[in-house]
Amino acid sequence: MVSRRSVKLATLVALVAGVVILYFTPLRGVFTREHVYATVDHLRGLWYGPVVLIVAYAVGCVFAIPASIFILAAAVIWGWKLGVVYAMCGAMLGSSAAYFAGLFLGEGLLQRFGRAGAMVSRQVSRNGFVSILVARLIPGPPFAVWNYAAGIARMNFGEYFLGTLLGTLPAHMVFAYCADALFNGSMTQGDAVKRLVIVAGLLISLIALTTVLKRRFARNGVNG
Repeated sequence: MVSRRSVKLATLVALVAGVVILYFTPLRGVFTREHVYATVDHLRGLWYGPVVLIVAYAVGCVFAIPASIFILAAAVIWGWKLGVVYAMCGAMLGSSAAYFAGLFLGEGLLQRFGRAGAMVSRQVSRNGFVSILVARLIPGPPFAVWNYAAGIARMNFGEYFLGTLLGTLPAHMVFAYCADALFNGSMTQGDAVKRLVIVAGLLISLIALTTVLKRRFARNGVNG
């Protein structure tokens, strides 16, 4: 019978091998500008194109492929509204898969760090939702890093899912909106100004929300 440790090792090897193949072999050419443009043109004519993009984005989350590729492609093909919907579906599916991979691979890992590990566990249990929300909102480590880290820290999945959903939605909207504006058709001067105001409003809201949450998070940490 295959041991649990063997399954973990095989899973880890598969993940590492996938990243190596995607980034350090000729397959990396898939992410060139020319290939992405060709893929976008091809997906426009496929009725199952949204499914392809959602699955590709989900796989990309697991293997640390930049999320911007999928967000921009979705917006260019289907416009920013549907593009955000499809991209978010892929993001949530992929981030959930990576979370459970981290949960499985990191089983018992924090306990090996003694008091430091116990402190991390308590912090995650007390402020899991706020911490993942702030982490998603502010620029920092790649999307995939937080996915695995949340699983390893054994964060409550409901809090992780909601924090990821709310935290990544603004960035998806901004990226998709800008891509749709730049690549799809011509805009009048009034349309350009309107879009600029909307994007600026989203960015300001994002900064303000992040600031408020960081202060609240810091205050809770002090009180705790």
